Amino acid sequence: MLKYREYQVNNKLAVFIKKLWVLDNMDNAFEVPDKSVLPNGCFTIAFIEGRGLQVKTKKADVFLKPGVYFCGQITEAITVNILQHSKATMAQLFAWVPAHFTNLDMSQFTDLIIPLDDTGIRLSENQANQNNYTNRQIIKFLHTNFKGLFNKDTTPLVINSCKLILDSKGEIGVAEICKKLNCSSRYLQKKFSAHIGLSPKEFAIIIKLRNAVDDIAYPADDTIRLTQLALMNNFYDQAHFNNTFQTIVKTSPRKFNVPDYLLSLKK
Repeated sequence: MLKYREYQVNNKLAVFIKKLWVLDNMDNAFEVPDKSVLPNGCFTIAFIEGRGLQVKTKKADVFLKPGVYFCGQITEAITVNILQHSKATMAQLFAWVPAHFTNLDMSQFTDLIIPLDDTGIRLSENQANQNNYTNRQIIKFLHTNFKGLFNKDTTPLVINSCKLILDSKGEIGVAEICKKLNCSSRYLQKKFSAHIGLSPKEFAIIIKLRNAVDDIAYPADDTIRLTQLALMNNFYDQAHFNNTFQTIVKTSPRKFNVPDYLLSLKK
């Protein structure tokens, strides 16, 4: 049986790493097919062990053999098949983290998963040829690469704009962000695309949608209807909510089946 686990990191790494999450199928002699993963506004470094994973994104079908991979922002649900005797450990990076260690345009990685060595991102102690990763080794890898990171000129803008969107649960508009951060809309759009791989609006929609998904998966009140859910998450109306949900999740809110998705554990 597939084991799903989540781990928090220590205070120093918590500035960069939202969490580690693990898909452990090592003891299972059977493949776990057709699990879906939703966009969450984060980048991911994935450590793959065993036979590997098959992943279908918006842009490509890829086979992840044992190694280390960089996962760009995703804009819609991806499908994952976890092969028998395989394991994936994912370090979920906050959206602003790549701005600390590379000048590469993150939009080139949107909806893609590629070997870390092929990105042009040079992190030390890349263990891509290894076929077994303990949590201790992964934490050491992350600590080695993130402990000395410095702020570039544009990093505060990227961090602060992301945090404004996150704190508002996707409700803040570009004009208000620019006013708060004293920058032009054009400049914000340019830097956001380069460092996040999405527009501010796309990022905000993903955050808003994930909040709605959490409300469906872990309802506070079983009597809440979809119309109320749309309004609770500040969608214009039910039709707007349904269309956004269908585009990103690839099914309607009414047909959303929680076990089909690899969702964060309830906090």
